[in-house]
Amino acid sequence: MTTIFTKIALGLYGSTATLLTPVIKHHLKKRRLRGKEHPERHQERLGYTQLERPNGKLIWIHGASVGESLSILPLIAELNEQQSNLKFLITTGTTTSAELMGKRLPENAIHQFIPVDVPAAVERFLTHWSPSIGLIVESELWPQLIFRAQNQSVPLLLINGRMSKRSTKSWRRFPFFIKDLLGCFKLVLAQSKQDALHFRELRAPRVLESGNLKFSAETLSYDSANFEELGNSINNRPVWFASSTHKGEELYFARLQEKLKDKVPNLLSIIAPRHPNRGPDIIAELGSTNLQVSTRSKSEAIQPDTDLYLADTLGELGLFYELSPVVVMGGSFLRKGGQNLLEPARQNCAIICGPEMQNFEAICDEMVEAGAVIKLGNTDQLEDQLLHLLTHIQECQKLAKTASNYMTSKGEEIHTIAARVLEEL
Repeated sequence: MTTIFTKIALGLYGSTATLLTPVIKHHLKKRRLRGKEHPERHQERLGYTQLERPNGKLIWIHGASVGESLSILPLIAELNEQQSNLKFLITTGTTTSAELMGKRLPENAIHQFIPVDVPAAVERFLTHWSPSIGLIVESELWPQLIFRAQNQSVPLLLINGRMSKRSTKSWRRFPFFIKDLLGCFKLVLAQSKQDALHFRELRAPRVLESGNLKFSAETLSYDSANFEELGNSINNRPVWFASSTHKGEELYFARLQEKLKDKVPNLLSIIAPRHPNRGPDIIAELGSTNLQVSTRSKSEAIQPDTDLYLADTLGELGLFYELSPVVVMGGSFLRKGGQNLLEPARQNCAIICGPEMQNFEAICDEMVEAGAVIKLGNTDQLEDQLLHLLTHIQECQKLAKTASNYMTSKGEEIHTIAARVLEEL
């Protein structure tokens, strides 16, 4: 039962959000002008839609962005395998995830943008779609969305649940609120023992450790013609790839490339920003370096004198993992929590990550223990570690092989997770 303190807090939160609705709409308009909201579908963020609800049981699955949405594709396939005649509503919050879902969702699934966490928008969304069950992926704990789903008798499951030490510490300042919020979920399927422990510390009523959905994801695809073309351009040059970088990291890695190219002849670096639409800003930043830069979005080729290739396109990480024997994970050198280590591990890459891996803490710790990734204690160690792998090929190959072997031992979790979902449906 929701405590009076939570009701008061939720009421204040909802009233404030309602009063700020004009400001939120203006903010969404500004985001749309910057390309961060869909130009035609932006009304979905306010709970409106032009689509009809499909008949029958509708499983609603919400993931924040690209990583979460990709992780649910194998789950959808497994649920379809275990039970026919299901329909799926997939919600995410970013244009990049929407584009990917549009290409990869099966025929019995549709995509919508998640509404902003304002009472009226959430009510419109839930009333129209009336999901048979809601699956919230990882850590998307939006209060209005969750409490109002419970009020409309929508069974909720938190799947692939993630709760870092830092988030646990923050939520403990509001023990009554997080207890009631997690109490809205019939079941929390935590992605690791560590996450399960954190959810129990926050007094979630029913927690099971189920394993990580990301273990079941498919190897990232790539276009073979593009692979051959870029491979010919690179020829036998040594390559390292900074994947899914965040603002501030691109210039840091570019400066590192300036140092390394004097020590490793003919060295090429590839940088893929997590948000490709930041390409123009990154190009402007790189102008302060002495590097020869080619840009993929402009169809610029990798020339013999190209020092840095900016891979500012969507959905091509698999291509660059396949081309690059050494991968440095973005998001782990700033306080961004890191990015998915499993994708390059599947593609036989030697992986280095920085100290900030809170979003993948359990996986990272397990991979470090298995010798499948190098985690740096501080950012200053990157130059020496990268130089070592680039100049010691056998050690680089051994690290990549260990990462690949680690992945072959995973992936069975998907069957259990799907079965649990169908039990609650």
